[in-house]
Amino acid sequence: MKPPLLPVLLLACCACVDIPKEGAPAAVTALPVESPFQGLDPGHKTEETAHFSVKAYSSPSAARYAGLCEENYTRIMQDLGLYSFVPARPYNVVVYRDAAEYRAKTGQPDWSGGAAYGNALLLFEGEALGATIGHEMTHLVFNEFMGLSQAAGLRWLNEGAAVYEESRSNQASAVFYGDRVRAAVAPNPIPFSQMTNLAPQSESQRNVDRWYAQVGSVAGFMIRQGGSFSFSLFLSKLRDGAAVDKALEDTYAGLWKKLSDVEKAWKLEVQR
Repeated sequence: MKPPLLPVLLLACCACVDIPKEGAPAAVTALPVESPFQGLDPGHKTEETAHFSVKAYSSPSAARYAGLCEENYTRIMQDLGLYSFVPARPYNVVVYRDAAEYRAKTGQPDWSGGAAYGNALLLFEGEALGATIGHEMTHLVFNEFMGLSQAAGLRWLNEGAAVYEESRSNQASAVFYGDRVRAAVAPNPIPFSQMTNLAPQSESQRNVDRWYAQVGSVAGFMIRQGGSFSFSLFLSKLRDGAAVDKALEDTYAGLWKKLSDVEKAWKLEVQR
């Protein structure tokens, strides 16, 4: 089997990710806030870093995954401009031996490829692990920085940032989403009024829905065009309760004053 694409999602503060069919992205379902998972078998190893506590079945694996987590964390913080944000506590990352152990100990369905609860990531070893980490970690950071209620209310931006960071961390994801934007989004963009208010209800249909490709493209456009520092200010204003247009005007006065301005500028880029 060729390496699958693994876009993964987080709803509010928890989610699980499916293992996609070849060439198709993953789906997710919401899970309880408290994690009922069972840990690794006795003898597992733990690697502690500045921001993570990673558990795996060998010291080399734990160290390797911890390094991958820190690498993604650094890039995410730089891209989102959250240079001074410090998580309340280290994120816990559990990497099961394989899909069978993951499903047996988490109770997740056969299609699930990963899950996030609170400040923990539940994963299993495999070729798609890097993409999973890139996407889910973005949700963990976004949710904690914004506050869970704000993160849930801005799902288009939450998912968009996660898709963008997944693409930045994984070449297969970058290729998939680039192709999806060119083939399905650019010819017929979703109006932003729909994109921001009508997020897909059936996550299992993600592989046929261009919404995810579009929000990832939009988030990446805003970060690249407006700069990471401005993006962090934009998030801060949203976190503090500002409406999207007001946050845009206060942050990007010389560039965009409302979301419709972003929409026009973004369309010029993707349709040229």
